[in-house]
Amino acid sequence: MLLVNPQVTFGQSISDCEGAITLCGDFYTETEASFNTGAVYEYTGICNQSLEQSSVWYTFTVQADGMLSFIIDPLNPMDDYDWGLFDITSGGCEGIGSQLLSPEVGCNSYGVAPPEPNGATGISTANGGTGNSNGPGNLNGPPFNADLPVEAGETYALVVMNWTNSLEGYAIDFGQSTASLYDEASPSIDSVEVMNCENTALRVFLSEFVDDATVTVEDFELIGPTGLVHDFSTVTAVNPVNGFNQVLELDVADPIEISGLYELHITSEAASILDACGNVGEGFIGVELTVLEPPLGWDAIEVLVCPDDAANLSVNSVVQQPENTPYTYVWSWDMAGAPVVGTGPWLESLGDGYYEVVMATAPACFSAAGAFQVVTEECSLTIPNVITPLNGDAVNNAFLVDGLDAYPGSSIRIYNRWGDLLFSSNDFGATAGWDPSAEEAAEGTYYYELSILRGQDELSVITLEGETLYPPNGDPVLALTGSFSLLR
Repeated sequence: MLLVNPQVTFGQSISDCEGAITLCGDFYTETEASFNTGAVYEYTGICNQSLEQSSVWYTFTVQADGMLSFIIDPLNPMDDYDWGLFDITSGGCEGIGSQLLSPEVGCNSYGVAPPEPNGATGISTANGGTGNSNGPGNLNGPPFNADLPVEAGETYALVVMNWTNSLEGYAIDFGQSTASLYDEASPSIDSVEVMNCENTALRVFLSEFVDDATVTVEDFELIGPTGLVHDFSTVTAVNPVNGFNQVLELDVADPIEISGLYELHITSEAASILDACGNVGEGFIGVELTVLEPPLGWDAIEVLVCPDDAANLSVNSVVQQPENTPYTYVWSWDMAGAPVVGTGPWLESLGDGYYEVVMATAPACFSAAGAFQVVTEECSLTIPNVITPLNGDAVNNAFLVDGLDAYPGSSIRIYNRWGDLLFSSNDFGATAGWDPSAEEAAEGTYYYELSILRGQDELSVITLEGETLYPPNGDPVLALTGSFSLLR
């Protein structure tokens, strides 16, 4: 494979490791002479006495195990080129200089004084190479090192230094290597991060750097759980480096309305996303998208409790929250020393006071609040023995049970003396009572059947005969019967 001057770099300068040229083939010719050390003066190896001079950096990632071999051949045999090789798999460029992070694995600074030619150097057992560090000069080892075993996945950085400051350049030939050294893998999608609450901004992390000039919105599509295809309106390089990028941000052109597993594809239609070695992007990844519904709040409502009792404060007993979105709950109580007294959809009151619950989606895109004012009051029920509707005093007009509103779901049936049902209610405590017209009920005696939904509360009931205490007996309903008079 012939690859001439591929200026593919990910840094500010080819004289820095961070700006290294990516090698994509066996043969490379360098005709652009370097006379500087870039923005960072870097360690170049023991044999080079850690000096950097007129440097150019290269990088490659091993694709298959084998032996590494290369020959650096000056276009003018009199020129002196020295080199250092580093395993930057774990420590990257910033780890060069540390044998723990990015160890030096090869170095050669062989050289002779004019008029003798310096000739080629590199790694080549076939050319008499021995050891892994030779030089400086011609008395400390041969111009070649021994072949180097390398493994798939390892990334290397090679620095070549132009000690004679020649303008003529050199060629590098990796053809003797038995390892596969160059990237032949297609760029793919490693992961996706949802960036907004509407699920329309996606940050895409690619498996490798790609050429920004080859990326368009047509290169991607999002397929929903029902098969609907969503296109993208914009694509932006998040951290472009010399025209290459590994992170993209995509904006979905139309709203996401259904929760479920989506697939983000690199499309085959465009087939234009290219990495540094010209490999075309392909593949897809699953992305779970959840359409969030805002929770529903309410104004503070009063909750009455009996002495020594607690109220069950439940979010869904006030407003039924949307069922397709999970929420977080944070309860606060104005009488508490701690700011949070609960984190669930319900809370048992801790005493009188103002309780607020803040409901939020996860992530916290939408929120709402509701509140309860808990008040303790005497819970005795008072059942009247006489009512006087339409007698002109606007007092005692209706048959009602004082305190029954604390027991929602309590029911009543009212009959006349012949057993005819005149009135019924399945939540009598929430009504204004029975206030019959003259046509509905004449003066006389009437009878009631009252079913009080008290749960396991002890209940005090006051009638004409006095106060009666009803302790819990395992039955959540207390059934009472009696009579009252209607006078006009």
